[in-house]
Amino acid sequence: MLYPSRYNVIVPDGDDVLIFNTHSLCFGRLRASLYSDALELVESLNAEAETSNISDQIRAVAFEMRQKGFFVQDLSTERTVVTNRFEQRKNTRNHFGLTIAPTVDCNFACPYCYEYTDYSVMPDKVQHDIAAYIDRTLASGRYKSMHVTWYGGEPLLGDSFKALEFLSGKIITACRNNDIPYSANIITNGYLLDRKTAVCLAACEISLAQITLDGPGEIHDQTRMLKNGQETFDRILQNIKNSRDLLRFSIRMNVNEGNASSVMQLKQLLLEKRILDDSGRVALYLSPVRSYTSSCQSGDCLSNASFYKLQLELIKKGINNSGFQVVEEYPVLKESVCTAVGPDSYVIGPSGELYKCWLDLGRHELSVGYVDCKGLHLNARIKKWHDFLPFDEESQCASCTMLPVCMGGCPELNIRGRYEGENRACCNWKYYLEEHLLYLANLEKSQQTC
Repeated sequence: MLYPSRYNVIVPDGDDVLIFNTHSLCFGRLRASLYSDALELVESLNAEAETSNISDQIRAVAFEMRQKGFFVQDLSTERTVVTNRFEQRKNTRNHFGLTIAPTVDCNFACPYCYEYTDYSVMPDKVQHDIAAYIDRTLASGRYKSMHVTWYGGEPLLGDSFKALEFLSGKIITACRNNDIPYSANIITNGYLLDRKTAVCLAACEISLAQITLDGPGEIHDQTRMLKNGQETFDRILQNIKNSRDLLRFSIRMNVNEGNASSVMQLKQLLLEKRILDDSGRVALYLSPVRSYTSSCQSGDCLSNASFYKLQLELIKKGINNSGFQVVEEYPVLKESVCTAVGPDSYVIGPSGELYKCWLDLGRHELSVGYVDCKGLHLNARIKKWHDFLPFDEESQCASCTMLPVCMGGCPELNIRGRYEGENRACCNWKYYLEEHLLYLANLEKSQQTC
């Protein structure tokens, strides 16, 4: 028995159809009549009907479609292969990952920030407790690698930066003592990241800094200003340029209604300033401003559909030209899972409180426990994360054609979105894959990728 895959995307294009499978990632073009004949052949074979009148061409097309995943022998098995991949990644326990926020205080006053105001900095005792916990955990021999993301607030603020340096030294030593590879990155607004600070970060084995620019200077400075109202764009840009030899940079642009039209301008400016002239050292990507708490009260947030349609328009305008990809041009299988649902990943706040999701940082009512010198102390809230599956009975993901390339998206948004009109965890391809396939196919009619 053969059945059309549940992950087929079929797009009419004149006398042809474009066929794409989100599981095999195979993409092709067929005459619409040939596609219909191949479907009829499969139906006839399943019904054990007479097929001697079927041409060799149609048989060859059906065979190739079977080879490329457009026809499958068992729909349940096909789905199980996809869901097993998620569960296997989720339950892999050889990597130790932490996000550490020495403070949630910040020197910026971004109007869309979702974090709670808190000016505390991680005390010395908490720093030593975290160091002891990490040392003991790595000594267990359970992990083959470790990664830390330094987060905030703004982690480069005075005493917060001292905590980062102290803990980095302890972690690096623990990893070396246990022969465990270590890597780290930092999420910072970039205002304090001068060259001297970059040298210190490199010494702490931090190799990548994520920094946000919300458009060209006149636009960026309207949303990412210091608490005293001072502009920040020029200084951040100079900091990036001065330290590209020490750190790699991932430049994020938060996109909303107010700055959506300036994406191309930002990339052009980065090219003109020679920020994007070193392949592999600096990248640019887009992210929508989302209403995590009250960040969209003014109504300027883009819906998922609007944001992802914008990406397609940007591709058509050449956002990925000049050798720097800003917007994903072709679906890929989602092989990783969010650290929020991984069994060995936590976000540690300034008082040693534990979270599973970055978005919960500072909201103590959402904490899943705390860490001290004796280790982790988890509470009942951890169950929400341990039990998360994007294809359980309450989820619409199980029957979604995009599941292999999305895997439920952000778990926090997925859980919340199940009871809302629009699930904001849904990936970009849900909103514009068909239109994008038409764009790709008509850009180069002969393209057939597998």
